[in-house]
Amino acid sequence: MPVDIQAGSAKPATYPLQFINIEITPLIDGEYSVAMQATLLDEERLEFVGQDLAHQHVRTLEEALAIIRQNVGPLAAPVAA
Repeated sequence: MPVDIQAGSAKPATYPLQFINIEITPLIDGEYSVAMQATLLDEERLEFVGQDLAHQHVRTLEEALAIIRQNVGPLAAPVAA
């Protein structure tokens, strides 16, 4: 059962990021549900760890994209110039 959390309120673990699942679901009332989960690799235990990044209801797709930007941006690896 998903638990609503404030988007961006919990920082992801410091494990290497493997991938992020993003779900945007239209709801009956016209809003959208945005759910994001990161899959990280715990190199010491050699196992994958799932971590919730966001689960929020929003009114527009623009708000959904803002949640995605807010949560994916900090996880992106810095690019060497």
